[in-house]
Amino acid sequence: PKLTDEMRQALEQHPDGPVAIEDERTQRQYVLLPQDEFHRLLDERLRQELQIGFDQADRGDSVPWDIEATIQEAHRRHAGRAQ
Repeated sequence: PKLTDEMRQALEQHPDGPVAIEDERTQRQYVLLPQDEFHRLLDERLRQELQIGFDQADRGDSVPWDIEATIQEAHRRHAGRAQ
């Protein structure tokens, strides 16, 4: 999809932040932001989640990873989607 003039104007008015957009039909909220900002936020979130795991491991609050169980769970979830 292409930007509408209304979206472009909102981005120009808020060049540093995300722009909230509402779908009038569904009332769902969306966020419009530059792609590089999206990737920065995604990287930041990933680092936060990884740090949580590192901290848990350092405290001994983790269990060994059972790769076979993980693969079986992935297959189960995938099979449930195909239906």
